[in-house]
Amino acid sequence: MIYFVVPRDTDFGIRDHLELRGASSASRVTILHYDDLPRRSTLPGGVYIFSALDQLLPAGRRLAGEVADQLERAGQRVLNHPARPLRRFDLLQELFRRGLNRHRAARASADLSALRYPVFLREEHQHTGALTALLRTSDELRAELGRARVRGLRMDDLLVVEFCDTADGDGYYRKYAAFTVGSEIIPRALERGRVWALKHGGADFTRESLDEERAYVLGNPHAGQLRPIFDAARVDYGRIDYALKGGVVETWEINLNPTIGRGSRASSGLLSPEIREYRAIAREHFYRRFQAAFEAIDAPGAPASIPIRYQAGTLEGLGPMSRPATPPRRLESVKRVLRPFRPLLDPLVKAMLPLLGRPTTRKPPSPEP
Repeated sequence: MIYFVVPRDTDFGIRDHLELRGASSASRVTILHYDDLPRRSTLPGGVYIFSALDQLLPAGRRLAGEVADQLERAGQRVLNHPARPLRRFDLLQELFRRGLNRHRAARASADLSALRYPVFLREEHQHTGALTALLRTSDELRAELGRARVRGLRMDDLLVVEFCDTADGDGYYRKYAAFTVGSEIIPRALERGRVWALKHGGADFTRESLDEERAYVLGNPHAGQLRPIFDAARVDYGRIDYALKGGVVETWEINLNPTIGRGSRASSGLLSPEIREYRAIAREHFYRRFQAAFEAIDAPGAPASIPIRYQAGTLEGLGPMSRPATPPRRLESVKRVLRPFRPLLDPLVKAMLPLLGRPTTRKPPSPEP
């Protein structure tokens, strides 16, 4: 039996998969929610996948780590032990240090003087992508940091990320995505477009680009480069999003709770039926390989139950274990009220933004335990 541990409000990724493509193994997979763990005095034996670790608060990671320790001591297999995988900021720093990435990141609350421009802002813990256009000067960065403060974003939750230009000679960017499940590396998709912050909606889906995607998914050409990156990240289950620069992988992030498929939800409507049908060969190949890898990690014959105990103080004052899936934007209602007065307010706000967003030169905060 496989136990997939995930925050309650972000379990749709695995649920959608088990609902449709993974239905044949649904009876072998049980979803557990982090918030239910404190009420468990025993857990069944099996293989445990700890997902969405970047969404856990420090107290949640400590509690999940204690659970994982006890499971391992009882001889159970654990993928993504909560104490091991590097999260977004630490991952980018470690890959840069090892020479596996050419771009780096800094927390917005740290000394930003060593960064190479252009840069952009993104949240450290949410999957919201780039929050800004490319910022080419420190003045532009200060202004955007000021806007982020006005929006209610915390500086300690923001990353300033160096831009790495991976466009080809024709101006196309490519975003590759590949899963790791245990020891397997499984290409998922390749999207091509002229937008540097490439999302599905901005991709150029043509027969030529889909032929390129098919060759990637079926050929798995970058497995040799991806394995050292997953090893450096200490990730056993997740999806890497990356590009190529000069034929060398440049990692954007590793998602520890990736969406596997849409399940039975309706199509996004962005692709025509003809394009979806032409893309189906690559898609079906991925699902077959993913399902085989998922089933291969299962371990039959596990003990009936394992007692779980927590260290003194772990449960005291324990609040939410994970961050909300969509962080609240505290000023949205105020902004709606003030919208008619924007012509008067904008000049004042513009003058104040550089002061609000001035980067500090203090040392970065110690990493969360």
